[in-house]
This record gives sequence, C-alpha cells and structure tokens, in this order.
Amino acid sequence: MRRALLLCVFGLSLAAFGNPRPAWDTADTGNKGSYSIGVFNPLRLAFTDRLELQAHPLFFFVAPHLDARFAILKNPVENGEPPTGVRLTAEAGLLMPTLGMRLMKGFFFPTWATSTNDVGFMLIPRVGLLVSGNFFTHDVATFRIEGRMRIPIGPNSATPLNSFLAPLEIVMAAPLTGFLGRAGASYDHAFGDTFRLRGEVNVYLTGQQGNLVAGGINQGVIAEINPFIVTAHLNLDIAVFKHSRIAVGVLWANYDQGASEVRTGADGFSERVRVRSNNILPTLDFIWSGF
Repeated sequence: MRRALLLCVFGLSLAAFGNPRPAWDTADTGNKGSYSIGVFNPLRLAFTDRLELQAHPLFFFVAPHLDARFAILKNPVENGEPPTGVRLTAEAGLLMPTLGMRLMKGFFFPTWATSTNDVGFMLIPRVGLLVSGNFFTHDVATFRIEGRMRIPIGPNSATPLNSFLAPLEIVMAAPLTGFLGRAGASYDHAFGDTFRLRGEVNVYLTGQQGNLVAGGINQGVIAEINPFIVTAHLNLDIAVFKHSRIAVGVLWANYDQGASEVRTGADGFSERVRVRSNNILPTLDFIWSGF
C-alpha cells in the first residue's frame, strides 16, 4: 500500500512539471502514431495526422464496431503546446450489436430466455461533427452533433428496455428504438498542470417508444414515452505520470422512465400524473496515451 501511494505521489510530481494533459473528447486528432485508451474509453489510434480509428477492446468481439475520425480543420500541436484556432472533425462509424444483445437475453430480456422472440441482425451507422476552440490557452470548448440509426437485417423482436439507468437507455436507443440523435457542448478548464475540470451537457433524442410489439410487428402506441433524454456530466482529471490521468466525476440524467405519482389538484381531487425520472451516477476511468 505504501509503495503504491509513493508511486502515485511520484507520478503526480512528475506531471506537475509538464504541460496540462490535453482536453479529452474534443475535435482534436493526434499526430501520426499517437494513441490513447481508457478502461471505459475506446482505443484511439492515429494512422495519419488527420485520420484516427477507434474501437473499444472490451466490447469489440461481442459487438463488432469501428469509428473513424477525420480532421477537416486542424492546427498541429508542437512541443507540447496546445492547438489554437478552430478545429473541425467529422466522425463516422458502424456497429453490429446483435451478438452482444443476444448474450443479454436472459437478463435484459428475461422472458425471451424461454420464448421464440429474438434480437434480429442489424447495423447501426453513426455520423457526427465536432468543433473545438481554445480559451485562456489551455481551456477548450467543444460543440457536438451526431446521429445513429438502425438498419434491420431480417426480422427483429427487440423492444425498448425502459430501464432504471439512463446511460443504458442511451446506449441501446438506436438498436431498440431505431434512432438516436445527440447535441451537446462541453467546457474543459485546466487548473495548473495537474488538474482539469470538465463540464458537459447533452440532449438526446431517441426513436418512438411505448409501442406494443407482438410477433415482431409494431401494433402502435399504447403508452408513449417522451423521446428526450437530458444529461450533465462534471468530471475531474488528475494527471498521473507523464501521459496518464485518472478521471472521476458524477453524471446526472433526466428522462421519461414511465414513472407516475399521485398529485392533488386545485379541486382537491387526486390524480396520477406521469413524471420524469432522475439518475445520479458516479463515473471513474483511467486513461493513458502515447506518442
């Protein structure tokens, strides 16, 4: 324990003598040969100074996927200095989630373990656009829009989860509702060479939910779910060693889970009304990079 603590303190001391870690999840792309990876963040590898490919090793073999990031406007990073000016990056990717969803049948779709219902084969294409700009040398503001849609391949009986976790609803929105749109903004502020504080707000739009699906056929709306999900994430990066960081934070999400409560109206009578649900979840990751 003492050795681990000393190593951590030594790493922080090394980090304090360099520049702040670069802001994460922006329009910036690395120079050729650079890479980064986290426990929960994807592996990102720059094949050229403008092209990056990314995939998550933990999920790739159960849900094959690949994303490409191409820098349309890029200002190169030299001698560890942050980029300047406006940066614009386009993203495109493709996902096949069927195998991973079938592995979850007995848990996320409990009645399907003994039924003929199944998750059909599908492709989920994704396109997005990010624009970033610097403030106060090391601070970065980023704006993002993206969209995902479902391309079915054969019959599909999958229905929305309507779960108690908004992040799970977001991940499964495109495969289960047919669409996921996102518009968001973030601001990343450097506190010296060791700490970065990042705030992010996103609005998501899912496909239609609350429909009755019988035998793989959509029978129409029976209890419509509001398709908008709003999230806010506050994250603190702590520099560890020269190119690594620990990211700790908290995520708040507001969405329609189908919940309701009894309220008393002005006439004195009680009625049941639909209410939106809130999630507050801790986040943790360890991210390292190389050149």
